[in-house]
Amino acid sequence: MPRVTTSIPTWNAERAYWRAGHARVAGVDEVGRGPLAGPVVAGAVVLRESRARWVRSLRDSKQLTAAAREELAAEIREHADWGLGYASAHVVDQLGIVWATRLAMRRALLALREQPNALIVDGREVVQCPLEQRSIVRGDATCISIAAASIIAKVARDALMCALDEVFPGYGFADHKGYATPEHRAALRDLGPSNVHRLTWAPVREAAAR
Repeated sequence: MPRVTTSIPTWNAERAYWRAGHARVAGVDEVGRGPLAGPVVAGAVVLRESRARWVRSLRDSKQLTAAAREELAAEIREHADWGLGYASAHVVDQLGIVWATRLAMRRALLALREQPNALIVDGREVVQCPLEQRSIVRGDATCISIAAASIIAKVARDALMCALDEVFPGYGFADHKGYATPEHRAALRDLGPSNVHRLTWAPVREAAAR
């Protein structure tokens, strides 16, 4: 399976919770905090410890090729309990990126088939729920469940941005996925914001004022 490999995630965080009696531990991660357009998407994944080849191939989504992410996302969807949560650009404008991210994470947890006993969350983020949880900086690179969550969130958001490229042609969403590339900024200047742009973000606000 093609990939760019650096850090290899482990089961250490999950095992600590399992030893404490938490049978179902969910890894939680998000993608899409930085773009000028599109939603924040969060993933939640509950895995059982396994030495299956696809599990051993899990990495931070940013370390994987698009083809490898697609392959691994299919394995996660088939073999794990997983959920996705979305917070639209409009919600980002209303709540701010921090609270929109937390809402997306909460929605991802609610989309699981069965609720977990504990959470492992990427970064310094917290999920607004009563479950015991631990935040791990660079958790997507060091924790297997968070890596899995990062993959399904990335694949889902990329697919959505490709679909939005057809609805809102000219911005190049399929190429840059809403991030502030020079091409995206130029399209914003020429076309103005679309319905999926984050209007409170400075480059979008400036384009709307032209």
